[in-house]
Amino acid sequence: MSFIQSLASALAFTIVIEFAVWLVIIRRDPLKLLWYSFLINSFTNPLMNYIYNYEMRQLYLLELAVAAVEAILIEHLLEIGYKEAIILAFAGNLASLLIGLLVFG
Repeated sequence: MSFIQSLASALAFTIVIEFAVWLVIIRRDPLKLLWYSFLINSFTNPLMNYIYNYEMRQLYLLELAVAAVEAILIEHLLEIGYKEAIILAFAGNLASLLIGLLVFG
């Protein structure tokens, strides 16, 4: 698998995994949640992968930063409270990180 294919696979896995986590936690508007997962992760995932591969190889610190940014985006897009947005962002990122480590190494 080429580097680009790996990045595309990682993005697709992230979108699906985070969507599933969000759906389990808040159980509403599946199409809206999938769309927002696509929008948010299409922004944060490539940026995180670029920084990780070319600038700073501190995976867990980057994941924390991504989760913080995603919490803000989730809060505004879903119009929910900041605490719920933090839970969604950190739960989704934890799940995608763990599954990503299993699948991609």
